[in-house]
Amino acid sequence: MSERFTILKTNEEVSRRIDELAAAISADYCDITEENPLLLLCTLRGAVFFAADLIRKLTVPSEINFLKVHSYQGTRPAGSPIFDLGERIDVRGRYVLVVEDIVDTGQTMDTVIRNFSDKGAADIRICTMLDKPSRRYPQLKETVVPDYIGFEIPDLFVVGWGLDYDEKYRLLPDIMVYHPDAEEGKEQ
Repeated sequence: MSERFTILKTNEEVSRRIDELAAAISADYCDITEENPLLLLCTLRGAVFFAADLIRKLTVPSEINFLKVHSYQGTRPAGSPIFDLGERIDVRGRYVLVVEDIVDTGQTMDTVIRNFSDKGAADIRICTMLDKPSRRYPQLKETVVPDYIGFEIPDLFVVGWGLDYDEKYRLLPDIMVYHPDAEEGKEQ
């Protein structure tokens, strides 16, 4: 792999961690019924790979729906999060698990949690593949705390396993640190 990428977490490490998260979630929601299954709200597009593997490992009745909330341009936050999809999902009386690829500033998760709390969800929790608490906005440090965390990471820009840089590199099989300023050599 070029100097633009260094491995942070291998595919195998991520897969093992998903097994552990699924076991913890299944234990915590063991009383969930078929009549009111756990509702996983997967954030598009970054969390799709993570959510797909996670839901297949759960042992409790579950269903999945999708959210699309954007707040990034390139490597920088671009302002207040905006729903592109899923804002009106009916969550009244439901146990909701938001499945996110990465929580950093906390702004997106704060928007999602407030939106669905206001719509009457019985319980809302967050499961994130990656957590970057060092980037959390001060006013959100105590309110946006993921319940299930794959890996806590330092303030690095990462790609792969669904995470992207301007829609590139999502399909890398490992979670990679992206170094955009590294010399790539001659572009094809």
